[in-house]
Amino acid sequence: MAIILASAGNLLISVLFNFQTSFFEDVFRASIIPIFLAPLLSWHLVGMFYQMDILEKEMSRLAKVDDLTSVCNRRFFYKQIEDWLGAKLNIDTKYAFFVIDLDVFKGINDRYGHLCGDKVLQKFGCILREQAPVSSVVGRLGGEEFAIFVPNMDAESAETLAKNICQRTRDIVVKHNNISVSFSVSIGFSININYHKSTIENAFKYADLALYEAKESGRDCYRLSIAEENS
Repeated sequence: MAIILASAGNLLISVLFNFQTSFFEDVFRASIIPIFLAPLLSWHLVGMFYQMDILEKEMSRLAKVDDLTSVCNRRFFYKQIEDWLGAKLNIDTKYAFFVIDLDVFKGINDRYGHLCGDKVLQKFGCILREQAPVSSVVGRLGGEEFAIFVPNMDAESAETLAKNICQRTRDIVVKHNNISVSFSVSIGFSININYHKSTIENAFKYADLALYEAKESGRDCYRLSIAEENS
């Protein structure tokens, strides 16, 4: 296309300004220049578009994902849940909501430093992504607090998930400056039914009450709460 346009433009200029060149010379000159220039310009433009595409994807990822733990950030976590709750297909459907706290996380930061604390958070993010069902939404609510939303999950399956997360966390050792750091988590979870007036705040309230009970029971454990429809 560049050769055709260049040839046509060259012939037009020759006619308008009465340049004394042959048809062959016009076509040859108009053809040879784009052959050398077009690839150089094309690669440059392709490279620019490729970099823009990478940047756009990275910006989209950062808007949804917590950069440290690679789970959903708070805003995107709740957005996905609200979309699920609002779908007519999911009315009267059970779901589980987990609130998870790393036990005595401030003590890890104070004793070993914030870099070690970051490693612990990263490792725990991996545990949650590994243990959570494919259909679930995993998010970091802030600091050392995480949450999991699992559609179509009953109490027995939720208890198994909580148990596995607790056990997997106990088995993990984080290495930092030649020091081995172990940690544990407390989990509270609620079983909810998506009634028309159901909100995620209600599910969170009951899961948080269960989390408080887990902490009062000595941490490194899980507790269940069944949400009430009219709360």
